Amino acid sequence: MTANMKSMVLLAITLIAGFALGLFADASLVRGRREQVGNLRRPPGFAAHMEEIIAPRNDAQRDSIRPVLERFGQDNIQIIREANTHLHTAFDSMRTTLAPMLDQAQRDRLAREIDRIPNPFRPGGRGRGGPPGRGFGRGGPPPDGRGPPPEGERPPRD
Repeated sequence: MTANMKSMVLLAITLIAGFALGLFADASLVRGRREQVGNLRRPPGFAAHMEEIIAPRNDAQRDSIRPVLERFGQDNIQIIREANTHLHTAFDSMRTTLAPMLDQAQRDRLAREIDRIPNPFRPGGRGRGGPPGRGFGRGGPPPDGRGPPPEGERPPRD
């Protein structure tokens, strides 16, 4: 084997190893970040995170700021829930308006893309990177108060 060939093999092995390490490192970083964001969505996670940033001087100060942080954590969840409700209601309206103009394949593609949009308050609604959307009808209506759309609004999925 010539020196040039040995260099090419070594370069190829290095490239493959670097690619594999980068792929696995990126996946683990994304997974860790997703778990962090998920923890912040929960009221205790938000309050604990903010408390860590504030770094109370003593237990008395910690005890006085904790209820405020927990209340704002609950308020934040309600704001996000309402925004998601409005967003997904608008998507359902768009889907209904477009349905007569689209053929079945286009409606199916639109439905798949809309169902990929994250909605943590809908069963299976984690969006990209999470489990596929299950839609309504499996496991009951979502906890955000939206019920299933009227019959015929959504093309069947599966």
